[in-house]
Amino acid sequence: MKRRPIRSTSLKAVGYEADTLALEIEYRNGRVVRYTGVSEAVYQALLTVPGKALFVEQVLEGSGYEREQVR
Repeated sequence: MKRRPIRSTSLKAVGYEADTLALEIEYRNGRVVRYTGVSEAVYQALLTVPGKALFVEQVLEGSGYEREQVR
């Protein structure tokens, strides 16, 4: 999955595949996490919110999306 760099203190890049509803987040420490079942609206919201790490914690981690540690 191709990821695009984002401005965040703890997140480095995000990628999204609409056909599989998969969202990948690459952290600055090298860790990569993939969430599945994520709508494009949630992905777009992540790109626009100022507090991206907080968004990940509250929306992705707190909403029960399936989570897989990729790296």
